[in-house]
Amino acid sequence: MSDTKTQPGTRWAGIVWGALFALAAGAGILILAVPDPDAVAGWIRPMLFGLRPEWFGAVVPLTIGALVIALGVYFVVRRERGRPAPAAAVEADAAQDA
Repeated sequence: MSDTKTQPGTRWAGIVWGALFALAAGAGILILAVPDPDAVAGWIRPMLFGLRPEWFGAVVPLTIGALVIALGVYFVVRRERGRPAPAAAVEADAAQDA
């Protein structure tokens, strides 16, 4: 057996989905708690039914671009976490442990 200690990884997908569900639940509670729901969310129905087909030419690339940026940030952070520490830092830690 080795003496190296490993830390559990952060489950980012669970954190993101949990935040999205919490946001949706909060919005639902807000709409139910307000006496006049049309005053809060009355703009949603006209916006959804007022979409024009020309907008999809802008919305689809925008969505794909946002996804690419998010994945890029994720992989950069993941790569940086996996890099070994510089040799000088390892030597300094070894000197402190001795």
